[in-house]
Amino acid sequence: MKAIRIAALGVALLAGSAAVAGAQAGTQAPTQQGGPGGGRGGFNRTLNGIELTEAQKAKVAEIQAKYQPETQAIRESMQGGGDRAEAFKKMQALNDKRNPEIRAILTPEQQAIFDKNLAEQKARMEQMRQGGGPGNR
Repeated sequence: MKAIRIAALGVALLAGSAAVAGAQAGTQAPTQQGGPGGGRGGFNRTLNGIELTEAQKAKVAEIQAKYQPETQAIRESMQGGGDRAEAFKKMQALNDKRNPEIRAILTPEQQAIFDKNLAEQKARMEQMRQGGGPGNR
């Protein structure tokens, strides 16, 4: 039961982050931490500390928009009482497709920061899956 709650929390965090990212894609692309769209969870954390050019911001927004329908479908299936563990797996697969596309538009210096942020995000998710997340003391 605890594993299901943890998986559900992970999916909710990813879905919420994707919703925020999708909503911002129409107005502002993510920038460095503390800027519009930056520094608050999920996908945007992978861009923490990265100063994007205007061209990069536009490309990130385009990539986010490309994956928004899939993100929305996963979120809706979860809200409709679907299998949360399966939704989590689908969201992970979606991130695994999207992240290389984002990484490809970054400079080598930005890629190093992106890779570090992505590794930290995966470590947090693994910790949550193993029951070490917030509120599980």
